[in-house]
Amino acid sequence: MQSSYDRLHPLTKLTWAVLLIGCAYLSPSFWVSALLFVIALLTTSVSEGRSSIFRVYPLFFVPITVSLLLIRGILIPDTLTNPISMAGLTISLDALAAVGILILRYCTLVAALFTVIRTTPTALLMQALAEKGLPRSIEFILLMALQIIPDMKLRADAILEAQQSRGLVITSLPTRIRALVPLVGPLVVGALVDVEERAMALELRAFAATNRPTRMDVLVDSRRQHVARTLCIGALILLVVGTFGIRYLP
Repeated sequence: MQSSYDRLHPLTKLTWAVLLIGCAYLSPSFWVSALLFVIALLTTSVSEGRSSIFRVYPLFFVPITVSLLLIRGILIPDTLTNPISMAGLTISLDALAAVGILILRYCTLVAALFTVIRTTPTALLMQALAEKGLPRSIEFILLMALQIIPDMKLRADAILEAQQSRGLVITSLPTRIRALVPLVGPLVVGALVDVEERAMALELRAFAATNRPTRMDVLVDSRRQHVARTLCIGALILLVVGTFGIRYLP
């Protein structure tokens, strides 16, 4: 059974994610950024697939956190104010605080968007955008961009299973690395063939026609969600205008 968050209109979830991301990137405060990150995690926690989503988060959070701390915080800091010495290195507390804000912004971005992607089928998200007037060419480009990684993974798994059925044995890291060589060729060729098949399918379905297509399913949208999206967009616009107005006004 889907949760109340999963049943929301795709644009409602997307608008909420954009609001969180916009507020995180416009906020100069570490604690406000931390609060927004917590809100993004709470949004994930109310979704039906929260356990699988939370298991994937470390794959995104850990590499960028470690790299930013090393590069921007310790090795090549932007500022050296409030320095402290630790293990023969001079570390700036202000640089660490600035890196902390960058890390929280990135984590908020990932948490907000990844929750939308994992709880909303890509086709429904693109359909919702198309119903609001998104051109079909842009819809197709976005759809392909969102589906390219899952499609490549499925194709790679199928090729690997076919090779294992023909005697390929993977028992350690060296054998896994050697298995990449026979995997790349069929993967690339399969991707090129898939592109050609998609192009032929688009031509057969009159993709270049000027009339808008009739869809079998229409997404249900409530007035309450429409008002909520309008308020989120209005709040984000006011925040952007206020932030840049205060920053650039004399």
